[in-house]
Amino acid sequence: MTTEKFDYITAVFTEFMQPIADLCDGMLRLPCGEPNEVQAAGPENGYARSIIALTAFLFEGACGRARYFSDLDQAKRWSAAEILRAFGENALADKIEEIFVVRDAIAHAHLWTGKVAWTPNNLKFAEHPVQLLGYGDGKFRRIVDLNSRTTRKLKLDVFPARIHRGTAIIVLKECAKALQDLEMKHKKEFLPLAHRTVRFRGEFQRFYKWVRELPGKCT
Repeated sequence: MTTEKFDYITAVFTEFMQPIADLCDGMLRLPCGEPNEVQAAGPENGYARSIIALTAFLFEGACGRARYFSDLDQAKRWSAAEILRAFGENALADKIEEIFVVRDAIAHAHLWTGKVAWTPNNLKFAEHPVQLLGYGDGKFRRIVDLNSRTTRKLKLDVFPARIHRGTAIIVLKECAKALQDLEMKHKKEFLPLAHRTVRFRGEFQRFYKWVRELPGKCT
């Protein structure tokens, strides 16, 4: 009796989908308010940074699987944006590169310093904050407007303490839209997610539809 053999590939990125939904549930149950110039509320900031990190892991995993099933150089180290450009998806790559700049600011715990001052019910910078030496890279300096401390296209916060639910929801929506677009164009390379579901507040929902319907602002 012969045993059938098959390839096993550790493309486990889809397992981030449910934890992302669980984190969104927790974040959206918090009191909603716009962050001040310096920071978001602590619990919201923690949820938002976690959602962004897992969403980036999800997207990078999908790109890794796409590289495996394509004719791209398997020995080369590819970023998610480079894989998208190799697939001819330059516009998507520009947005995803901004998202990974935010991911890097979170993952590498970028440190900034600056004088702050309290005004009535508000915290503001008394002087322009600066990023400490040793943090950020050429990609960061190319993509980030240091005056606003946001990315140039999607306007995503890179100042770690100010990352809030708005930042997280934009990241999640842009990544889901990109994955859906890629799935429609490159089904062979990208694992179909169209029928994948997440459980959110007691109901199973299609992942892409659930992401589209997430509130982007306080209501």
